[in-house]
Amino acid sequence: MSAFWQTVKKYLVVNPKAVDSMLNPGTYRKPSPNSQKKYIPKVTEAFDVANNYYFQRDVRRNYPRLAVYTQSDVANFLLGPPAAKEANALPSGEQAQTSVAESADQSLSATSMSLPQVIESLKAPLYTATNLPPVPGKTVKFEATSELPCDIPGEYFPIYTAR
Repeated sequence: MSAFWQTVKKYLVVNPKAVDSMLNPGTYRKPSPNSQKKYIPKVTEAFDVANNYYFQRDVRRNYPRLAVYTQSDVANFLLGPPAAKEANALPSGEQAQTSVAESADQSLSATSMSLPQVIESLKAPLYTATNLPPVPGKTVKFEATSELPCDIPGEYFPIYTAR
């Protein structure tokens, strides 16, 4: 543009710094931002406030769950495996009626025994050098891998993955 037309533009145009190549937003923005329908989320069980606790929905954290075991529960657990195998066997006829009555008596006697009595009645010790109790936590050792390449040239963001 010549100097004459620049001075004319300076006095006649609303925004003299505007470039001629700027497009009208109404002509090139298809669909225009306000023309889209409002998003209405689907109603699911997660929207219900009743019985929808955060710890049940939060998958990022593993919240501890409370578990209560009484001494009779532990005693039944210690006596459990042989009695459970006998209860699962299905005898036929009159043997079934007598075995059901015997198993009911055994379950009552197992629950009536206290934990110290059950521990004393065991023939072998609960834990030995080869059969140790479970450890409360598992230690995890992370191993850092090599640095991932950056997608943006000229910029450096060190990113490492762990296994």
